[in-house]
Amino acid sequence: MNSPSAPRAETDPRIVKLLFLATILLFLPTWVWLIDAWLSNPYYSHGPLVILVSLYFAWARRTRAGDVPLFKPTPLGWVVMIAALAIHLWATLWRAYYLSALTIPFAFGGLLLTLYGWRITQRFGFPLAFLFLMIPLPIAERLGPTLESWTASSATALAQLFGVAARNEGAQVFLPNSTFTVGLPCGGLRSAIAIVTLTTLVAYILQGRREARLALFFAAIPIALAANTFRLALLFAIANAWGADAALKYFHDWSSPVLFACACALILGLARLLGAWQVRWEVVFPQ
Repeated sequence: MNSPSAPRAETDPRIVKLLFLATILLFLPTWVWLIDAWLSNPYYSHGPLVILVSLYFAWARRTRAGDVPLFKPTPLGWVVMIAALAIHLWATLWRAYYLSALTIPFAFGGLLLTLYGWRITQRFGFPLAFLFLMIPLPIAERLGPTLESWTASSATALAQLFGVAARNEGAQVFLPNSTFTVGLPCGGLRSAIAIVTLTTLVAYILQGRREARLALFFAAIPIALAANTFRLALLFAIANAWGADAALKYFHDWSSPVLFACACALILGLARLLGAWQVRWEVVFPQ
């Protein structure tokens, strides 16, 4: 009689596909909510791209699993799956779909543990973890007022260094010839979410010490907020010199993608300083 912990041959691929399809269908209401959120929430319009990236790296890791002919399933996989599905059902009942979405990576991870064990599941760790970045979290409403005020005061202080006679009260910024209100879209949250998502991918594919790549990841939010603050300070300086119309019509729209590109350049420059510069091509394009 085989020991429960003894290795066994791989499960029939057809059964594996059916189990993953069944898991996807169990989350059907959550997928519908996610699609609607991606289409209506500008902070998470990158959600479909996150899924495509995760699917690509999952496929890439699958092609490298062929050198492990035997697997060691663990009962812990059932525990993870049952817990994830229980939370999913509770969250769906209360229409807390973002909580349900947070259990999707755990459900797939539990299924992998059940079928293949720790060794294979670890190989799919990044594709599973990256899925968390597709989930629209209710943070804009909670962080919005604080972020608006902080961005307004920071941009005002920087504009004053440029020689602009600016002052602010809360989210409002007063110039000698105009007044601006820093709303949630200009608070920097959208660029921060996008840059964190991009930096996570960059940190994964770069070669370097784990500490260096973690430092790169945690630097994403400060760099994104700094770039957005610099952008607003420039807008105030232009408005002070040439009027609010010039700032809003000729600078506001195109400055956002330019500053986003600058923030990405800063991320890459920091990666070079940290010694995490070479791309791990074997991860991006596995043989």
